[in-house]
Amino acid sequence: MKILGITAEYNPFHNGHKYHIEKSREITGADFVIAVMSGNFTQRGEAAVLDKWQRSRLAVENGVDLVLELPFVFACSGAENFAAGAVDILAGAGATHISFGTECENIDKLQAVLQELEARSANINEVRSEFMSKGYSYARSNQYAVGQVIGSEAAELINTPNNILALEYLKRISMMKYDMKPVAVPRHGSGYMEKNERAGFAGATAVRSIIKSGNKADAARYVPANVFETLLAESERAGDPEESAFRLIRADIVRSSADSLAEIYCMGEGLENKLKKEVIKAGSLQELISSVVSRRYTEAAIRRLMTYILLGIREYEPEKKIYGRLLAAGAKGKELIRIIKKRESAIPLITNINKENELCRQVHNTLKYDLLASDMYNIITGRDLYSFSDRVMKPYIE
Repeated sequence: MKILGITAEYNPFHNGHKYHIEKSREITGADFVIAVMSGNFTQRGEAAVLDKWQRSRLAVENGVDLVLELPFVFACSGAENFAAGAVDILAGAGATHISFGTECENIDKLQAVLQELEARSANINEVRSEFMSKGYSYARSNQYAVGQVIGSEAAELINTPNNILALEYLKRISMMKYDMKPVAVPRHGSGYMEKNERAGFAGATAVRSIIKSGNKADAARYVPANVFETLLAESERAGDPEESAFRLIRADIVRSSADSLAEIYCMGEGLENKLKKEVIKAGSLQELISSVVSRRYTEAAIRRLMTYILLGIREYEPEKKIYGRLLAAGAKGKELIRIIKKRESAIPLITNINKENELCRQVHNTLKYDLLASDMYNIITGRDLYSFSDRVMKPYIE
């Protein structure tokens, strides 16, 4: 039995995602496809254009058999944490293969670079520290260090988002000795920030930009029909989630002391003072983020930090438990749930948060942030807190 695992955000689901699923099935001959998907906030700290229940339903309607949620503490995090959480969940669900979109489709080349990175990690760490001491971000310092220690080709390879995640997936599989075969599918039709009208493919960022521009009809050529219908219906809602989030974040920064802000998860030394200073002048969340971005702190890191402020996360290091929270399942997905539950080494599989009290208690310190993230998402999108609560919403079962 072959179970194909995919990690995804589907923000939103587009034609490139559908191609990736179909191509991955073809390559692997998979009997089942399981996706581990970010919840209501993405890796970059952005509120998703559709909530996790809608996005998981659309994924199932477009070829995925089972969708499990990637917990917030992994999903809204750097590449290493994101990949570790996703791979561990897929392994616990019995995935025999993992497929990911990459700029480099040659798995052997990626594996070779990974081996070089691991073999020369001490040298890379030393050089990276030198660059970071000069004020460069971890990601930029790492790229410079890899270029200096291994070479420009390796440095270029780790400078693209999908390759970075691919290497982290491979690293986690190797580290944990998972029996999971990796499959790389080249991104089809366009890059992450591009669109390709003739091919009918566009990256997720391009699709979101089209939607935000108000020219919604233009998005129809890049997404499946059911996704377009859902996006169109959701766009009729009043209000801008980012604007709403900014008001809450700004209020929290203004009323908090610098010492209190310093307790926020991932708040870098001195950032609290910078935020106190810049929030007075910022007219939007993007302006605030841009005013704090520096060589040391990337925009993605600062945007995640804004989300941590929004949620009020003040733990030094939130607990990161592994479990499978069911979001959606097709006909074959229901069969896969039964198979997972029979596995001795299976992860805790939560299908009903209100009834599986013992399972929820075991992972409470991680699960609580999924629930909180959903509540805050509902607030900034202007939705009813009760009707759309994680304790009320039910998985989509086809």
